Amino acid sequence: MTGGHPDGALLPNARLIARREYVEKIRSRAFAVATAILMAVAIGAALVPIGLRALDRGQTTTIGVVSSDPAVTARVLTLVSDYLNPIPPGADPATIRPHYLLSAEPDLASGLAAVHGGHLDSLLEVTIQPGGGLDFTFHGNDGPTSATIQRLQVATFGAAVVEYSQNLQGSAGPGFHLPGFELQPTDAGASVAALDPGLTGSRTLLASILVVLIFITLTVYGMWVATSVASEKASRVMELLISAGTPRQLLVGKVIGVGAAGLTQYLAILLPATLVLALQDPIATALIGPADPGEAPLVGLTLPILLAFGAFFILGFLLYAFVYAAAGSLVSRPEDIQQLAMPLSFVSMAGYFAAIFGMTAINSRLIEILSFVPFFSPYVMLARVMLGHVDAWEVALSLAILVASIAASSWVAARIYGAGVLLYGQRPGFRTFLRVAIRPGGGRAAS
Repeated sequence: MTGGHPDGALLPNARLIARREYVEKIRSRAFAVATAILMAVAIGAALVPIGLRALDRGQTTTIGVVSSDPAVTARVLTLVSDYLNPIPPGADPATIRPHYLLSAEPDLASGLAAVHGGHLDSLLEVTIQPGGGLDFTFHGNDGPTSATIQRLQVATFGAAVVEYSQNLQGSAGPGFHLPGFELQPTDAGASVAALDPGLTGSRTLLASILVVLIFITLTVYGMWVATSVASEKASRVMELLISAGTPRQLLVGKVIGVGAAGLTQYLAILLPATLVLALQDPIATALIGPADPGEAPLVGLTLPILLAFGAFFILGFLLYAFVYAAAGSLVSRPEDIQQLAMPLSFVSMAGYFAAIFGMTAINSRLIEILSFVPFFSPYVMLARVMLGHVDAWEVALSLAILVASIAASSWVAARIYGAGVLLYGQRPGFRTFLRVAIRPGGGRAAS
């Protein structure tokens, strides 16, 4: 295997270099220690939703009830409260902690003020129709699919039936009025269709965990590539590699080898955490008991989320790895790599923060645009897939742009890496690197 091999011999030579990089990484003590620590952190993060459920069981949801007739308010309050807080057969009511605490409010304005002031979680407004029928308006930020809303809809329907039967008083009155149930969010600018605290909170937590994992991957494994390149330039290993393959073969081999080592570590971290996330409900039942009535379900990983995470993890790593490899070839000592790696870390951090802060406005135009920008899309598009409304063509387009960017970055990185190989043993300035890289044949090392 000689440096004069054409690129047609890319795979055989790159495979040997990749194997060397892979074995060197996974045999190190630092690799084993880091894997064990990150595995424990990942499992702990996967157990966070169960901890949140346990904490939530110690809280009581307060709901105010208001209508134009205090007697109707009292009857609706009693019926709804009895349905929301069922007492198991044989249990002492005095020992049962209610999950929902209902209170009568004097008027609508006072009730809404109590909600905005934090004294009430929500307000149930009862509207009495001319024929005696009831309509209900829920003032709060629970979405239509939340457990609280679903239980309230059943409870208010039962209250409307009881109120109708009492108004009949043995005479044939007007026909039964099917009660309406309307949602009115109390947060300014909130959308009823998008509100569902239990579901959204669980998905937001899971999305944050996955975005953090991608950020750690791109930063840590990218530095592995850059440090490996710089270390070889500072030793006599580069002299052997120059005669063993072309710069493109060396570059691809390093990226594949380090990537395979990173993937090995990643699987060791991700598999147990994924198992915990997938079995959250059985684990929660074993640790803290069965779910209480009205308790929001835990949301775990699904196949589309896993596929999206895997695609953006692999492609994001390849994009950043080629850039980090080019940065490593610009220095002659491992100590200097931190100076060049810092700007790349800032780019990665920008994508990370865009995804984290963008979760509060996941369907905004800015977040939509950033989900197609190559260095940001591994973070932002993944967050959109989990929390926003994304069409299949958007995900496909984002992946296609990412693949094209990887091809372009690999070509540029190979030129810069080749210039670094040709200038091995020297301490040239950036202009010298640029001149060697852009000249014809500048990206190829001598035999």
